[in-house]
Amino acid sequence: MGWHPESRFSDIDRPNLYPEQQNRRSKINILNSKIYVSIKNGVYKAGFPSGQNIYGRAFDAYFDSLAELDGLLADGRLFLTGESSTETNLRLFPTLYGHDPVYYLRMKLNGAKMLDYPYLWHWLCRVYALAGVSSSSSLIHCRQGYFGRSWKHVIPIGLNFPMSYLEAYSRPELDV
Repeated sequence: MGWHPESRFSDIDRPNLYPEQQNRRSKINILNSKIYVSIKNGVYKAGFPSGQNIYGRAFDAYFDSLAELDGLLADGRLFLTGESSTETNLRLFPTLYGHDPVYYLRMKLNGAKMLDYPYLWHWLCRVYALAGVSSSSSLIHCRQGYFGRSWKHVIPIGLNFPMSYLEAYSRPELDV
């Protein structure tokens, strides 16, 4: 018997990632758009640019958006849209999860590391700790996909000092 999406959560336990309240949906939609344009798609604009100016604009938009999201989280909220997780968090997570071990080098997004954004770092660790997130996130697969196909199958090993990324994502206090 295979896995079925309905078997994972009962209706009572299933998280509502797109709440009915129009003001929450509006915030989710605005953040989703920003995250897609400047971060998720921005990774590829920076990584595969048609020229230096395209790369520079994508680079700036990516890091400006990270700074903006870090500032948003500075008010003490647990998640991007408030105290409960929404689809926005799951939309942003894979890109930030792979930033240091992949995008920093492969996509030339070497302006900062996640630890340079203390509120985003805590958020990243918080989302990583949500039920099912760490078990469905594979840095091995991520690295193989980006480096194995394009860099003569040479996959960077680091970061291993002071610990691996998998260990670091469980340590929000590393930002101090």
